[in-house]
Amino acid sequence: MTSSRYSPQLSKSRFMAGLQCLKRLYLECYDRDLADPIDERQQAIFDTGNGVGELAREMFPHGRLVEEQYFELSQAIRTTEKVLSDTTVLAIFEGAFAFEKIRIRADILTRNGDGTFDLIEVKSTTSAKSQHIPDVAIQLHVLEGLGISIRAAYLMHINNEYVYQGGTYDLRALFSSKDVTEESREFVSKTTPDKLFDMWEALQSETVPAIDTGSHCTRPYKCPFYGHCHQQVTDHPISDLPRTSREFLDGLKKSGIDDIRSIPADYPGLNALQQQVRECVVNDRAFVGSDLQSKLQEINFPVSFLDFETYNPALPVYVGTSPYQQVPFQWSLHIKTSSGDLLHKSFLWSEQDDPREALLESLIDAIPPEGTIVAYSNYEQRVMKDLAAAFPDFADALLGLCDRTFDLLKLIREEYYHPQFHGSFSIKSVLPVLAPDMGYGGLEIQHGLVAAIDFGRMVSENTPTEEKEKTKEALLAYCEKDTEAMVRVFDVLCSMEP
Repeated sequence: MTSSRYSPQLSKSRFMAGLQCLKRLYLECYDRDLADPIDERQQAIFDTGNGVGELAREMFPHGRLVEEQYFELSQAIRTTEKVLSDTTVLAIFEGAFAFEKIRIRADILTRNGDGTFDLIEVKSTTSAKSQHIPDVAIQLHVLEGLGISIRAAYLMHINNEYVYQGGTYDLRALFSSKDVTEESREFVSKTTPDKLFDMWEALQSETVPAIDTGSHCTRPYKCPFYGHCHQQVTDHPISDLPRTSREFLDGLKKSGIDDIRSIPADYPGLNALQQQVRECVVNDRAFVGSDLQSKLQEINFPVSFLDFETYNPALPVYVGTSPYQQVPFQWSLHIKTSSGDLLHKSFLWSEQDDPREALLESLIDAIPPEGTIVAYSNYEQRVMKDLAAAFPDFADALLGLCDRTFDLLKLIREEYYHPQFHGSFSIKSVLPVLAPDMGYGGLEIQHGLVAAIDFGRMVSENTPTEEKEKTKEALLAYCEKDTEAMVRVFDVLCSMEP
């Protein structure tokens, strides 16, 4: 690996990568093949951002798109120059610019009457965030370096209080903008020069920057080289400690501690849960709380194990919903009687219209009128409360179900831990430990976000019937596995001795 292969250029994304970690930047430029594969969840995030960006352009009807792809930089720059010189074009989308080996594509540039421009960076988030400022700043650095006068810079984001009324979106209500001119210029003047110097210096080296793993590997975003950099990490890294702050992890690192087993028993700042995790790892044995069985006795038969799958598009598709609102489209229910009998019921919506009313009606009919409802986290309760607010005629019934719900995740967090959980209490971490013969490995869908993505694809009018049916089967199998897993975990916990 050498920097002599070619002379790299920076882009917005590479600049942001360098701010997070110089090692990441180096690998982005010289060894991109070492990056983790882009999975379906990551691709969905990219697609969402692209969709939101395209919609934002509709707010500027007299704009023109620079259509060349990112790898067609030279032609894109030439096209941009022509559009810039045409004063009848009031907005430029995806304009391409290069200055001092830094290339950018600007989401939106709007032309002002005095010859200046406003820069608008579009984000699919529901607020302007601090990590967005450097993104705008590097664009200002390039544009003003080229002599383009920028009057103001804005971050445009989605307004999550917008309620979709049907038909075309009210774009002025859907999007919000924040003026970040002052913050961005301050970053350009005070931070950008030093950061660029560090980046160019790192890229001129013949070797990869020697940077240890740490909290920066996941903040503000998970690094695409995470897998590569964590290949030699200990079996119990300090990152397995639950509910730790970035500062706390960095403090451990500075003390030369990268393994949970190396943390002294009296190390300051460990909370009760972290201390419990440390003791389990050090002693290589599980913790079983003294109150586990008494809390399990709160659960009354018949026990209904409930799981929802939800769909939360950035751009709402159902009347009365908001951006990123969780819309349930599926449930699975395993009902266990006091005699040990087990019954499974399920619901999956497969039409294009709003699934909520049909879903809640089917759920109320399916759940026994008595007994405890077991869920994994309080998510199911939140979904039912949201449904109660949206459909007042069913509120009493839904809130009654909420009152009967028991959180299995909360119980495990309080009363059980195994070193092989590796700091995670998710059902997919707990199940292999408590029921090693059972897992998600054979399923087409293995994650809730993928389920939501596949649901959106399934109900699309453009999806072939054969693919719809295949997806339907995969969704039913995945959701059923979630409630079946809860049954197994519950049974194992009931058999434990304190």
